[in-house]
Amino acid sequence: MKDSMKALIFPKPWDVKCIDVDIPKPKPHEVLTEMRSVGICGSDVGIFEGNHWIVAHGPGGHGHETGAIVTEVGSEVSGIHVGDHVARMGAGYAEYSTHVNVIGHGKDELSGALPIVRNDLSMDEISFADAVGCAINCFERAEFDQIEDDNKKAIVFGLGPIGLILTKILLNHGIEVAVSEPFAHKRHIAQEWGAKTFDPYAYSRPTHGNYHVMDAIKEEFGEAHGVFEMVGKNETLLDAINLVYSGFRVMVFGAQKLMQIPYVDCRKKGVELVYPEAMVNSKANKDYWNDALNLIGSHSLDLDKLITKRISLEDAVEAFQFYDRQKWIKIIVEPFRN
Repeated sequence: MKDSMKALIFPKPWDVKCIDVDIPKPKPHEVLTEMRSVGICGSDVGIFEGNHWIVAHGPGGHGHETGAIVTEVGSEVSGIHVGDHVARMGAGYAEYSTHVNVIGHGKDELSGALPIVRNDLSMDEISFADAVGCAINCFERAEFDQIEDDNKKAIVFGLGPIGLILTKILLNHGIEVAVSEPFAHKRHIAQEWGAKTFDPYAYSRPTHGNYHVMDAIKEEFGEAHGVFEMVGKNETLLDAINLVYSGFRVMVFGAQKLMQIPYVDCRKKGVELVYPEAMVNSKANKDYWNDALNLIGSHSLDLDKLITKRISLEDAVEAFQFYDRQKWIKIIVEPFRN
């Protein structure tokens, strides 16, 4: 094996470089993996832009949406072998890594977490595990299983990868879904799956006066048992609170900064605001890695539709610098791509 590898580093906001660094050597309790398929997550873009609470300055960056193959196993590791397909790797924007994407933002950092072997899944499928786990968490925190209604309804604001996966999960559970998303290619996927779609940009002042997308959803779809705010803007949070049934839940997943909560509106309607913690549900004391991998293995999510294009590590430098939210859904970085 060669001694050096290519890796991305993010030394400061709005700066990313592709450099040569030493290939890490696995310690007795570690494995070395080739990083084959790495999704660019919205949090990675936020880290690059300097507006995310996570900081990632080391080689490989945050890079947590990874599908990898084991190339070397530490002397004290059991149950993992060279050639295994593994999930839960981190520092993925590099050709090789020994870093494990620990559960729940470091909650088990000292527990000796290892990758999860899933030889039944492809590299692309494994790379979606983190996004699918977040979507499952959002779905379960809405507690639709406790709602006694034959016509359960949900509204999703924002169709990034997690919003789209969440929409598919809701529809697969027989829940009627409406979505609000400004970009047509994302709405088209949700519509193809069976969701009712709304374009918030269509309701402009010159054409609709004071009639907004929230008014259109309420008129054409109605209120819902669960509303998911996947955008991270106060405007959509206010719309979500307006559109949820009294006494039911708004899942706030998109926020990364300070957001203002309309206390009076929430109090009058008895609305619960719930903040799902990425891959961890503290209320149920569980993480979603295995649930996500099992759901991916069921082939019920249509994940291929979300992959916009594939790029090399070198191409990823420009992808971060000129990230196009209007055109892209999921960009797959392939560190060994020529």
